[in-house]
Amino acid sequence: MERKFKLILYFTSWIILAIFAVILNFLNINFDRTHYATGVVLTLILGIVQGSVLEYPVQTIACLIVGGWKRDVPRAHSFSRTLIMNYNLLAYSQEEIDECMEMMYKAYMGNLSPKISAVLVSATSDDLLRGYELFTRDYYRSNIFDELYSEGLAFCRGEYAAIDNLHFQHVWSQYQHIDPNEFKRVYLPQICNRFAKEFMVIHRVSRVLRKCGQYQDLMLLSSGDNRAYTYCDIALYSRAARKYNEPLFYENEDVTNILGRHFDYTLVLDADTGVPRKTAYELLKIAEAHPDRGIIQPAINLQCQKRDTIFMHLECMRQTLNEPLTNSNAAIFEQSSYFGKALIRNDIYINKVLGTREHLIECVPIDVLSHDTFEAALLQPLYVGTVFLEEAPCYNYVSWNIRERRWNRGEILLAIYFWKTCFGKPMRWLQKKFQRERFVKTQLRTESKLDFVSAHIAHAAIRQMIMKPLLLLFVLIHIGVELKYQYAPIIIIMFFVLIFPKFATCNCGNLKFVIVETIASILQFTPEAATGCIRIIRAFEANICASAKWVPQRTVEQEFHNCNAFVSSFKHLWGYSFCALICSILVLVLYMPGYLVVFMFATLVVLPLYTGFTSLPLGYMARYRARVEDEETGISHAQRKNIYRKVSSTCTSKSTHYSQSSTPSQSSQKSLLRWLDPNNDIPIGSRA
Repeated sequence: MERKFKLILYFTSWIILAIFAVILNFLNINFDRTHYATGVVLTLILGIVQGSVLEYPVQTIACLIVGGWKRDVPRAHSFSRTLIMNYNLLAYSQEEIDECMEMMYKAYMGNLSPKISAVLVSATSDDLLRGYELFTRDYYRSNIFDELYSEGLAFCRGEYAAIDNLHFQHVWSQYQHIDPNEFKRVYLPQICNRFAKEFMVIHRVSRVLRKCGQYQDLMLLSSGDNRAYTYCDIALYSRAARKYNEPLFYENEDVTNILGRHFDYTLVLDADTGVPRKTAYELLKIAEAHPDRGIIQPAINLQCQKRDTIFMHLECMRQTLNEPLTNSNAAIFEQSSYFGKALIRNDIYINKVLGTREHLIECVPIDVLSHDTFEAALLQPLYVGTVFLEEAPCYNYVSWNIRERRWNRGEILLAIYFWKTCFGKPMRWLQKKFQRERFVKTQLRTESKLDFVSAHIAHAAIRQMIMKPLLLLFVLIHIGVELKYQYAPIIIIMFFVLIFPKFATCNCGNLKFVIVETIASILQFTPEAATGCIRIIRAFEANICASAKWVPQRTVEQEFHNCNAFVSSFKHLWGYSFCALICSILVLVLYMPGYLVVFMFATLVVLPLYTGFTSLPLGYMARYRARVEDEETGISHAQRKNIYRKVSSTCTSKSTHYSQSSTPSQSSQKSLLRWLDPNNDIPIGSRA
């Protein structure tokens, strides 16, 4: 009853504010000098835009009333369930493999337990890179063995201070009753080897459903089935279907190790996701107290270091300031979105999302990108703000823009399935016309039944996406409409989006960060009415013409590393600035009062400058002064460390054996072929 009352109050307040805004917009139009039909159209557009925007003040007021603190959830004192930490990767270079394997190694060793395993599910197609993944796995296995063996020897000597406290609590303390000499001779090598073997890499055969399919197949493998039975129906999926009963993974020792283990939970992670120490323990304790929950969603904390770019620091700042709103929303709705990185209960997921061989469900569309929306609607994630995973923010505005465009494409695909008649049928018709013989007709086997709250959460991103073209339409119509308070509507919109939410988080301690973030947001998001529309158009083009070209974020980062940040920014964004400059001149020449349009275009003109500046590392001027001094003393800029963020040097000892180029050199290929030779495998626990 309490939840129902909160929901009624929340949405009623939103509706009342939206109606009040429509009335004020209508009264603000000067009908003596404006055509009635034009005024009505403008009122409707503003009503939709401001109706969506008013969600922000409602969230802010709710946060002030309910509270934006992190709410702890009940958890057990210990855990008995088993967990497999699942990293997912599609690698195009050795650097990507290094970064992912280092993340997995840190996650595994920071959450070591007999009940926890770690696996990289790879969709990499290049044979040399696959071999490198296995080589890197063996390298880390050797490190795991050596580290645990050293701790085991310290344990035998009673030197507990030399042992990692988490390792002692969850591993070594179980063997205190055994004689030290016997433990060292009989048990220690077996224990170290067993933990090393739980650090695994498996290669997926199919790419159906992309990342979502990777962890779905892992769950099926864990349940004892290594043959495909999901998404095999040609009648539903046409050429996108995979072969029935084909292997889920290429055979290796790790596939055999996982097969039929019946892990209770899978911690789904991206290649760059960090799992802090004890996080897996805490999630399993929460899972013990909530066995009916299919998804337990921890918070996602953006992490950056001093040498990272200004844009990355702004993104971290923005997330910190918005975190109370996320916490209060989760408290009101008692569920949250699924962020694509969470703890999933395997049996519930299989029963509700995939189905069995005899009774298939397959509620996630085979061609969808935003799979998490459908999974969240069925499993209603439990949000846990006190436990978090870590990931790096976007490097700069260019990589952020690419990510947003990819998400927009995913939202358009979602809309095809959400509104099959009014939106799905026209889109399918256009796809068939433009793609011709490349068009693949797909259907959804089982439709998800969304309740009101689940639908509200699922459609949040679509609401934000639609708001941008409507806002641009208002700005253009606004030129020919006489308003009593000409700039009041747009000022109110900007205030509600950029300023008002800060009232829930601003205090004396973070005031300067609020000011900096607000100024940066004005520069970054004012052009969104135009840039957002361009992203949407390109997303539509990608969906209709099947012309999507994925640009890895690392490629963008590398380009900005190697070139001047401002030059690279203009290379990517010069078209925006040029068109905005021409349009601004035309508006000023043809219609002088169009200052609102000119302001929007002005921020678009300076967008490359903003991008170039925020692509610089924090404290760039200090580094620049140091660089000048180095040039005077003969020290090259390349010799100075930590100028830009890069993959940690954990793998330095193995990095001398291969080329660092994204495409393996000839010598690197020969080395990789030697690694693929089973006679040259690094033995587990090889000691120097």
